[in-house]
Amino acid sequence: MKTRAFNLQVFLECLWHSIFAGAMIYLVVSGKYLSYVTPRMEPYLYFTAIVMLIWTCAGIYRLFYPQYRVRSAHCFVLILPILFLLLPHSSLSTADISNQYISGNAFTDLSGQSSNDITNKQVPSVNNSTNKFTDELTETIDSYIQPDVSDDGYIVDLPGLDEKNKTITVDDDYFYPWMSEIFLNMEKYDGYQISITGFVFKDPELMADNEFVPARLAMACCVADLMPLGMLCQYDKASELKLESWVTVEGIIHIGKYMDYDDPQITVTKVSPAEEVPGYIYPY
Repeated sequence: MKTRAFNLQVFLECLWHSIFAGAMIYLVVSGKYLSYVTPRMEPYLYFTAIVMLIWTCAGIYRLFYPQYRVRSAHCFVLILPILFLLLPHSSLSTADISNQYISGNAFTDLSGQSSNDITNKQVPSVNNSTNKFTDELTETIDSYIQPDVSDDGYIVDLPGLDEKNKTITVDDDYFYPWMSEIFLNMEKYDGYQISITGFVFKDPELMADNEFVPARLAMACCVADLMPLGMLCQYDKASELKLESWVTVEGIIHIGKYMDYDDPQITVTKVSPAEEVPGYIYPY
């Protein structure tokens, strides 16, 4: 009986398709995919892995089909993305992204506008560098899974709120919901005491010497659109704070101005060192 020739090209195709599928599954299961894209991309990564596995299975039936000329160069196209995804790398910092941050007008153009109203209005751009972020935020904010909203338009059951004593302690896991709630209902929280943790961010072009933002990096779609998100703070010793150092800020919320928009800001009463909060925040 004549032995059928082993098809090296098909073998290499199956090998790299299966490796790529395995890499996708590993990134999703381990949660490491969140360093590159938002959680809403998870189904697409699984879909990609399934397609690759189907191609692998389909190729197995051709392993012993003879081929006159073996072409294998194209089989190595997947090597680069696999290496980029799996090799160790450091997290991005503000030095790797835009100097601008997302302020209150990324959520609303009217002070005190409720989160129910915002789904039907256009969100104004902070500047040209944030157009992509705010456009995507406007288009998909109605699909963002957030806490229940009361009839008055306020988010209810957010942890850290003490209405009796007018204090807010922003939990690290609820950073974005709290930013959205405060920005959309700033009159309600005017005069509240707040405690919030973030890294020190400064923009010398738009901020005074006594201003900074305790920020977190927000990802609207993927790592390419990371932007600092937080509340502008007034602090006499802001110039002494080290850039990108993590701090917990305590202060009083007031309504100020940022780029001609009403903006909830913090008059700082205390700044203390804090542990770094890993990961990004996701608007939706």
